[in-house]
Amino acid sequence: MPLLLSIDFLFFADSFRLEMGKGCKVVVCGQAAVGKTAILEQLLYGNHAVGSESSETQEDVYVASVETDRGVKEQLRLYDTKGLQDTQDLPKHYYSVADGFVLVYSVDSLESFKKVDFLKKEIDKSRDKKEVTIIVLGNKSDLTELRQVEQEAAQQWARCEKVKLWEVLR
Repeated sequence: MPLLLSIDFLFFADSFRLEMGKGCKVVVCGQAAVGKTAILEQLLYGNHAVGSESSETQEDVYVASVETDRGVKEQLRLYDTKGLQDTQDLPKHYYSVADGFVLVYSVDSLESFKKVDFLKKEIDKSRDKKEVTIIVLGNKSDLTELRQVEQEAAQQWARCEKVKLWEVLR
């Protein structure tokens, strides 16, 4: 069964402010095994299937060409980071290079949502409130029987943190 996303690539790309000629660097991060790579592969290639997970990601960079609303093609670099374990932090160099962040959690893991909350606070501290786009994705929303993060609670958190949050199907 293919991964189904409730957002499409163009909408995703439009969420980040692409500046003429500059391109955009987006860091995708979250706890280990929440589906960061699966989301990127489906978004970019449309070809990830549930159960096709491979070995643990160390770091991958995906490059996409995106046409802006001005009709100009810009480069979008997506940094697929290593999944963070309980006590691990995102390496500091990501905070300084990123124009935006996609924070991913799994709706069947409260710990992964807590990690997203921690990452959001770390981004705010490290960026010193400089403008940076942050999108939050709650993955595996089809796992209704195993849900540990309620959608309304996550949306309320997103409103308080002033970020956009979507749930996606695996």
